[in-house]
Amino acid sequence: MFVLLVLFSAATCYWAGSRFYGGQLEKWLDVRQDRPTPAVRLNDGRDYVPARPFVLFAHHFAAIAGAGPIVGPTLAFAFGVMPALIWVVVGAIFIGAVHDMSSLVVSVREGGRSIAEVARRVFGEAGYGLILGLLLVSLLMITATFLNLSVVALTSSYPAAKVGLTPPAEETLREIADQHPGAAFVNYRAHPWMPTTISVRAIEATDAGVPQGEVLAATATRSYTLMARIGGIASTSVLFITLCAPFLGWLIYRRSLLARYAYPLATVLCAISVLLGLKHPVLVSAETWRGFMTIYVVAASTIPVWMLLMPRDFVNVQILYAGIVGIFIALLVTAFGSVATGAPPSTAAAEAPYFSYAEGVQYVGALWPLMLITVSCGAISGFHCLVATGTSAKQLSNETHARRIGYNGMLLESLLAVTVILTLYVGLGHGDYLQITHREKNPILAISLATGNLAHQAFGSPVWMGTVFGILLLEGFVVTTLDVAVRLNRYLLEELWKIALRQPPAWMLNVWFNTALAALGMYALSRWNVLPVLWRVFGSANQMMAAMALLVVAVWMRAHRRKFLFALIPSIFMFVTTVASTAMSLSLNLEQKNFVLSFACLVLLCLAVGMVILSVRVFRRPPVAPANEPSVLRCSSSTRPSA
Repeated sequence: MFVLLVLFSAATCYWAGSRFYGGQLEKWLDVRQDRPTPAVRLNDGRDYVPARPFVLFAHHFAAIAGAGPIVGPTLAFAFGVMPALIWVVVGAIFIGAVHDMSSLVVSVREGGRSIAEVARRVFGEAGYGLILGLLLVSLLMITATFLNLSVVALTSSYPAAKVGLTPPAEETLREIADQHPGAAFVNYRAHPWMPTTISVRAIEATDAGVPQGEVLAATATRSYTLMARIGGIASTSVLFITLCAPFLGWLIYRRSLLARYAYPLATVLCAISVLLGLKHPVLVSAETWRGFMTIYVVAASTIPVWMLLMPRDFVNVQILYAGIVGIFIALLVTAFGSVATGAPPSTAAAEAPYFSYAEGVQYVGALWPLMLITVSCGAISGFHCLVATGTSAKQLSNETHARRIGYNGMLLESLLAVTVILTLYVGLGHGDYLQITHREKNPILAISLATGNLAHQAFGSPVWMGTVFGILLLEGFVVTTLDVAVRLNRYLLEELWKIALRQPPAWMLNVWFNTALAALGMYALSRWNVLPVLWRVFGSANQMMAAMALLVVAVWMRAHRRKFLFALIPSIFMFVTTVASTAMSLSLNLEQKNFVLSFACLVLLCLAVGMVILSVRVFRRPPVAPANEPSVLRCSSSTRPSA
């Protein structure tokens, strides 16, 4: 009953938010159907192209929906079911969706300019420099965090018995393992489809603090566990789809393959990649995958998008949409089954607390601000303003579609976060959740196991099968965001050199140089920082970027003598929240002598203080619209100020 109640309440809140608050935003933003958008006025068939709203919605959502609304709520679930649920729903309606829609509309009115370019028009060069600096730091955090997520997903393993497989007797495992003396892992296929290995753990060595995975010294006491190598299947899938992407890109973008053939072909490639992974998993170390993914994003961010990035994402999106729909249906089936029987959805749900303050503080930190920051993209994400003002604003065919694309797109991402929380509630025991997510620092494995258990309860499928699908779903989200973010960071680095040096040498504007620089920073930061520590700073940077975008919108609205408190109030709230969380992270990282993240936190704080000082100066002056603004970009004549 609880699952049904949450889904119904969330859907009702989202409908009311879009219908009433979204409609009010249209009035405040002066959205008009008869005002031509940049996509219509500047249609060049390349960057500015008017798109049908359902097509643009799919593109926009695929771009903004990363691993954030999945991993963030998973980490924040330590506080129990309700705190993350409340923030995800309320934050998305009144802050996140406002941020997405308003930045989209303002960019459209400014001719499709990016949020940094709009900041330059309303704040001047100082504001542009601050925004650019924040975007660079934020995207570095995003790419490093998502690289770590990718590595964790592709190398995840879990005891085979806990994913529905029956392991051989320990004597059998011992006999096989003894044929490889000194090895911590021994490859052994105990299931026709699921790749497995034998984990050999020296009990005395483990108790003494020697990490599992190192070469074992001779000892009398060992334990033998059959491990399901869940990540190996996704590894093969990633490699196969990446290798097929150039051929698919050639068919679609050079041979004009029709959509009715492209979609089935992409679906077939997805299926083949999974089957290959089941039979021939790629089992390599985390560092090997870290290096491969770094090389991949360098290639995907430099060669033409039709050759790798776009066709690869086109294939991945088949898995993403199928996963979202499948999880939602599984929740409904499980919930209706529990209503029919009068029993809880599962024993896992019976264990999950609605509110657990002590555990939340222990594993996440203070409820405010750290729980809000940890949830991240499920409630608000600064990365969305880059998508909204970078691409979507150039494809919006009518201003009235902004609510559907911007506001409702964020609500759908928030709904994804709600389903993640409910999946953990139904599909994973609370003790297992705490062990895997916070003690073993593997939130991706936690939500994947919960997905496997949920699918087993709803459809009767093997737990391991649903768990593998969960890993594939997460990896699709991660890679889709990773290659896009590195490409965006490359653009920002090029802008940085132009500002810092005025006339930089040609090699500093070279595509390969800036991509390699962005990828190197990503690799180094991910290599030196574990996921939970990095996630906190990533969340602060990401949501500080959202606060600055809302501030830019507020100043723009004030300059055009329109109501602006709807953007200013959430901007102030998010500034206070992110500054507080960044200060806490700075103190913690200094205490742990993590000087790289300490420096990143210090930079974020300096950028935030600079933006606040600049904003106070702007708000103390009379509102003045940006100079030399074409009349077609202005608000209605009854509200615009004189030049």
